[in-house]
Amino acid sequence: MKGKLALLLVIVFCFSPASVLAQDATPSSSTPTATVQFDALRAYQDYLYTYNKYREAYNTFVTAKQAYLNYGTLNSKAEAKDKTLLMLQLRDETISTHLTALRTKLAEITGITDYDLNLIYLKLDDEVVWFTNHRESLTSAGTLEDLLLLSKKTENRYLKTTQINSYKTLYAIISHKEKNVYKKLNEHLLLLKDTLSRIRANGDKNTTVAERWLLEAENRLNRSQEKQQQADKLIATIETSNYNLSSTYTKAQFLLEESHQYLKEANLFTQEIIREVKNAD
Repeated sequence: MKGKLALLLVIVFCFSPASVLAQDATPSSSTPTATVQFDALRAYQDYLYTYNKYREAYNTFVTAKQAYLNYGTLNSKAEAKDKTLLMLQLRDETISTHLTALRTKLAEITGITDYDLNLIYLKLDDEVVWFTNHRESLTSAGTLEDLLLLSKKTENRYLKTTQINSYKTLYAIISHKEKNVYKKLNEHLLLLKDTLSRIRANGDKNTTVAERWLLEAENRLNRSQEKQQQADKLIATIETSNYNLSSTYTKAQFLLEESHQYLKEANLFTQEIIREVKNAD
């Protein structure tokens, strides 16, 4: 019995959400006002606070687990049960606060303006509800073995759905920023293109050089859009990535970084167009 329980405890010991929870949940750059408000920054701070509490409880749990494995007394088992319960409760709460931070950041950055973003938002809601309910169910466990079974449910949920929804949300945030920059720059280029067309028609200025810059800028915009589309297609495969979620997300993120570089180049060509238009022949 002791050997079997040791194996179950190892399962709990090995499962830690820290690796995914700690990344990319960047706090908002907005400055807090005198009135306390729940924004992305506050949600992120709540997550950090809860995560630190979880780490403390986890370390205490490890000590109690080892004591029970060493001595196997009723007192050590009762202590292990209490510490396991607290650790599992804080683990569920940590995941919930992380999801809430992502949810709040997504809302602030995107405004939840389209159907796909709304779906992500709703999935995060479902995740938070699941972990909240699961946390409450932990108190009904009568034995240490019952707690370990409930812990397994958390692990399965986290591995099969929670991680996927977290990565999709992170991607939605950075992708929205990139596409917004692309949209604004494209609109600016269309205005410049119309301006050059009118200047050429009126014979006010030789627009040959400016139009060459325009073609270069449009070329960079097209390449940027191609990279964004590649990233979108890649992140759409994340549900079938099995244990390569992080790798898939990182590759998609890199594609967006390449897209951003093309946007920077397009912006430089746009500045050249403006300078060329301003200079008299």
